[in-house]
Amino acid sequence: MMPVEDLSGGRICVMGLGNLMCTDDAVGMLAVQLLQSDPRLPGHVMVIEGGTLGLDLLGRLDGVTRLLVLDAVDCGVTPGSVMRFEGEAIRRLPTGRSVHLLGLSDLLSVMLLLDAAPMEVVLLGVQPASTELGTTLTSTVEQALDVLLAGALQQVLTWKVDEKRERLASPGVAVGV
Repeated sequence: MMPVEDLSGGRICVMGLGNLMCTDDAVGMLAVQLLQSDPRLPGHVMVIEGGTLGLDLLGRLDGVTRLLVLDAVDCGVTPGSVMRFEGEAIRRLPTGRSVHLLGLSDLLSVMLLLDAAPMEVVLLGVQPASTELGTTLTSTVEQALDVLLAGALQQVLTWKVDEKRERLASPGVAVGV
């Protein structure tokens, strides 16, 4: 999907990662596909199906100020658990358990080196039950999809409110005139 310019001065992006051919690993990709058609998703939010592209996503994230990543994350907890990571917690994730988590870590590191890193990054992850070859989610992770989508929408709405506050607090903005 092409980026939509956010007239508020910030750019929010929701990016799904995963492999559609590896059962629960596809949860991030399936979530962003559902978000693209969800009428509750505010306007001016860029949605990217990132798959397993890693550094190839660098150009598509240019100018993004807030990045929400949806992905399967194997932390050894109960399958279907939805987890939230931000800041240093993202960098401490076990990259050896997921090819694209290494790609996400590399992507964020390169963006930081280029002074192009988003000011906020949040990862919403779902503990997979299986990442074997297959094209459907396990029932456990499929049931978690609604929780993941609700969390994603809540994060985007929170950022939208933050952007509005930032705009109103900017010098030269007339308030209550």
